[in-house]
Amino acid sequence: MSARFKVFMALAAINGALAFGTVGFKTLMPWSWFESFYFSLITITTIGYGEPLDLTDEARFFNAILIILGVGTLGYGLSVLAQSIISSEIVDSIGKRRMIKDIARLENHYIVCGAGRVGRRVASTIVSHRSKCVMIEIDELKAEQHLEEGYRMLVGDATSEAVLKLAGIEQASGLVCALGSDAENLYTTMTAREMNAELLIVTRGIEESAVKRLTKGGADRVISPVVTGAHHMAHVLLKPAVADFIELATMAEKLELEIEQIQIAEASPLAGKSLRESKIHAQLNVMIIAIKRGQEPMRFNPTADTVMQPEDALMAMGSHHDLESLNELACPDDSAQ
Repeated sequence: MSARFKVFMALAAINGALAFGTVGFKTLMPWSWFESFYFSLITITTIGYGEPLDLTDEARFFNAILIILGVGTLGYGLSVLAQSIISSEIVDSIGKRRMIKDIARLENHYIVCGAGRVGRRVASTIVSHRSKCVMIEIDELKAEQHLEEGYRMLVGDATSEAVLKLAGIEQASGLVCALGSDAENLYTTMTAREMNAELLIVTRGIEESAVKRLTKGGADRVISPVVTGAHHMAHVLLKPAVADFIELATMAEKLELEIEQIQIAEASPLAGKSLRESKIHAQLNVMIIAIKRGQEPMRFNPTADTVMQPEDALMAMGSHHDLESLNELACPDDSAQ
């Protein structure tokens, strides 16, 4: 029997006892419905302000039955309600403890600060790419909603060092600041950069004028919805085919084509081979658009003689299945887990 059902039954029993007493006194005594209800209430709760002078023997007999049934019912109902409240608090506490322990074990995960429309979409995309994600939200109602959807969630202020530490910022790979104001995003960015100098930080800039401040504050990338939206609208008007291609490559849920960043591991059989020798295009039907090596400028459209090295990041285009196959070759240790 669930706790919710027990609470419902307890409340129904208490209301039933009150209804029984009200109808009984209304039938036996020349009282109004309110007087009958009031006398039933003070009887069941054992308050009692003295017996009415006009109480008949039949009414006294009925009142004795009501005392036996009603007081017991009220005591049972109150004990069930108290037990349910205590159990709910215990379960909630245990659930939060488990969530914190689960987050503490994470490595190379991503932290999303803010569970609004932008943060929710970012987290959804991260999870869809089978990456681990922790969301931080100060609004308990929003946090509860996303917690029910299965996200790892911390309720707290993302600008706080303690909350970021609980989110595992020291072991995280990246952080997204999608809070409600540029001031909050700036403070969170600065705090996160101090706590993890190697962290990749992507921050939303609500006002166009805040982009420079956020960059100086430690953000690796600042995304301004106004600028990004304007550029996309201009591309749709002036270069619709280019806009369609970008949308096709970045909105993986629409079609099978995707663009993925794939890291070459030390143990990968691709390390030390040229693109021609690897036969990535011929066997996997994947196109290597660019290669990023350390701090060097990105090499677009690399030639077939380009040799891949450990830690190189390949910008690859293909179907989800083919990219998964390439990732297994590039990171054999990850695929074995």
